[in-house]
Amino acid sequence: MNIEVLADSGSVAQRVAFAIAEEVWAAVAARGFFVIAVSGGHTPWLMLRALASAGISWRAVHILQVDERVAPAGHTDRNLTHLRESLLPLAPIPPEQIYAMPVESSDLEAAAAQYAGTLGQIYEHKNGQPEDRLHRRGRGREDIR
Repeated sequence: MNIEVLADSGSVAQRVAFAIAEEVWAAVAARGFFVIAVSGGHTPWLMLRALASAGISWRAVHILQVDERVAPAGHTDRNLTHLRESLLPLAPIPPEQIYAMPVESSDLEAAAAQYAGTLGQIYEHKNGQPEDRLHRRGRGREDIR
């Protein structure tokens, strides 16, 4: 195990973006696609901005949400709002390859089931297990409880 201590959230975001870029290059070379699940929070948004300039094949990248707040589309409380603002102006990822949690639904249980179905369609399974898994968990101050 390699433990790195970095100076601040910007340094963490840069380091994580580099590590993810390496995973993207390997996955795209091996399978032609890469799936990543990201959470909300300041550090993941900084990481996405750093990743945007990493020279990866954005047409092969699919982004899933780990968590979301129930709020109207475009609301500043929504993680999706910040995810899109952090990435879309800087990276040529097709917007339809960012899979939003359907939290605007009046039936959140049905919406969760719908999102679970979307996740199942995105992942290619081998023996019932996803072949590719990389989850970026937020680690900023707002994520420490």
